[in-house]
Amino acid sequence: MKQLKSFFVGFIVLFYLVSCEHLSMEPDFYCINLFNKTDDFLYVLCRWDTKDTGLYMKERGLHNDSSLYHIEDVKPNYFDPFFMVERNPEDYLKSTDTLTIFILDKEEYEGKTWSQLVDSAHFRQIYYLSGDDIRLIGTTIPYPPSEIMRNMDMVPSYEEAVR
Repeated sequence: MKQLKSFFVGFIVLFYLVSCEHLSMEPDFYCINLFNKTDDFLYVLCRWDTKDTGLYMKERGLHNDSSLYHIEDVKPNYFDPFFMVERNPEDYLKSTDTLTIFILDKEEYEGKTWSQLVDSAHFRQIYYLSGDDIRLIGTTIPYPPSEIMRNMDMVPSYEEAVR
């Protein structure tokens, strides 16, 4: 009986190992997350400027073409995925690639046309994160910015944002 149990356990372990060999341990997609550490509802507008997209338009404001942006609402004190990519961005982004993130209040976004947003939006924060920045922070981006973001390109600056 003891040999039968050992054989059965061995068979299950072998079956598991063979089954897992065919399964990919990589996820199907990766999420870029914003951790809204405030008590306010926010909107996040983001755009990748990479070789993959063919865009190199680092600007200090919104572009007139709204199709360049992914737009997501983010709940207060909530960890929210706002952008999904097929490959781990920490692995493939180059130093020259930029993830631009515009963060604004719900009231500032809702009820406005895109041209009104381009002309008059008041952003709480704009992050211009390079591939190196993403590798340093990881795929969870905090708002307000954390200490690790001190030297990253953002408007207002880190020092002004954390006052």
